[in-house]
Amino acid sequence: MKRIDVYALARFLILVGLLIGVIYSGSKIDTLSKRLERIEAKLGGPEKIGCNEKDSIEKVRQSVVRIVGGEGEGSGFAIKDGGVVLTNFHVIEFEPSPKVILPDNTFQTAEILMADKNADLAIIKINKNLPVISWGDPKELNPAEELLAIGFPLGGTLVGEASVNKGSLSGRRRSKDVGVEYLQTDTTLTPGVSGGPMINICGEVVAINTAGLSGLGLGISADSIKQKWLEMSTADDSLKDIKKITFDDTTSADFAVATFYNYLKVRKLEKAFEILSDNFKKGHGFDYWKQGYQSLLDTTVIKIVKIWLMMK
Repeated sequence: MKRIDVYALARFLILVGLLIGVIYSGSKIDTLSKRLERIEAKLGGPEKIGCNEKDSIEKVRQSVVRIVGGEGEGSGFAIKDGGVVLTNFHVIEFEPSPKVILPDNTFQTAEILMADKNADLAIIKINKNLPVISWGDPKELNPAEELLAIGFPLGGTLVGEASVNKGSLSGRRRSKDVGVEYLQTDTTLTPGVSGGPMINICGEVVAINTAGLSGLGLGISADSIKQKWLEMSTADDSLKDIKKITFDDTTSADFAVATFYNYLKVRKLEKAFEILSDNFKKGHGFDYWKQGYQSLLDTTVIKIVKIWLMMK
């Protein structure tokens, strides 16, 4: 009977153990590698793995504003130095002088520079510099890549900082009639976030929040925004879709009242004060009078007509 070499057996068992460990480690490494690849794809590729979502959100929030339109509210964001802000047309459609609430909770009256009703885009300007958000490339987005929609849901009903909705890219859609590409996400876009930026994990704008249903959000892609911006800039009349404000206090009393409130709407308080009669002012100066209107966001003139009913 042969004797068993204990030392040889021990060496053999050690080698087997090491081999098993190597195989196990290789399997673990392979699993971790696949998980990392999935994370990278979700974030948009290895070049975005170093971006910090929290930092991106905090930075972009400084450029997002709330916009009060004629019949609703929405959001917007700075796209150029000098207070140039992008929003949706439907946000300011019935308001030729939209009010813009800034991140510090102050507000300004904006001038509409250009608009395109069909494309649902508008560019406005305020006298306040805001940090400009950089553009991303929608064509480089990976399938199912995470996107963040930023804006003010429900407008002034819910006060506070701009909210963030996280979702994933679901697909791309194109409108043949308008010539606009939409990014579709699984994010629910609620009223008020329209006009806000849709960004990637690095804080780059890839679309503007435009429309949504439960579990579905559509944003006009950055490529289409740039194309429509160029078209608006070269159009013969870039304000043809915008309602005009009438100023005429000489035709009749009705026109004088309308003119007074239109001046308040566009924040020309000095002009409004000039229309008031001396009897109404009662010796008070402009500085005293304007205190009651400094916080006014908007006005609407409603004409009331008396209807006499003939009773038999």
